[in-house]
Amino acid sequence: MNAGEDDARQGGVSAIAAQEENNAPMMAIFGGVFALMLVFLLIVNIFSSEVMRERLDRGFEDGAYRIERMDGGAGYVVIVFPEVLRVVETGESVPASRICQSDSPFRAYAQKIYASDQEQIVFVLLEGSIGTMFEARECLRRVWPDRLLTIGWVVADGEFLRSISLDEIPSYIREYSQEQEEQMQRRQQQLQQQNR
Repeated sequence: MNAGEDDARQGGVSAIAAQEENNAPMMAIFGGVFALMLVFLLIVNIFSSEVMRERLDRGFEDGAYRIERMDGGAGYVVIVFPEVLRVVETGESVPASRICQSDSPFRAYAQKIYASDQEQIVFVLLEGSIGTMFEARECLRRVWPDRLLTIGWVVADGEFLRSISLDEIPSYIREYSQEQEEQMQRRQQQLQQQNR
């Protein structure tokens, strides 16, 4: 190898080395911008997840089991069985004899609902539950004797429950409905046997 070829090779190598030295500040700038973008993305992610969590919490607290009314108010569902009330939103059950006691979950729920004039309780009445609903209504009248309260009700007999998709009916209502149908069939059989 002669000296000219060696200088030509070194010139090529030195040109590449010079380019690498010129690119080093660009790489540092790019790396810095990339790091800032990652930090910004992390901050946006944290805030958006907090906002989403807050919105989900507020949605649950405000009542995931409400029925919107045309006047802007809402009705909150309570299912009435013959001997028990069940607050759908909280899942708590209250025996008919304890509906209006001071530590009753129904009473606490009603105080939360009726804190606003735009909200009401909607009773879903299953067969044989009129007496229990009457107790609940009278409890509301005793708690707020000087206030005009509104309530709603839906009669959910066997026909009504059959018209709803089974996937949408909670299991405890489905089981109750099936028990009621079985009892009705037994009564009909007993009546038929007595008439013979």
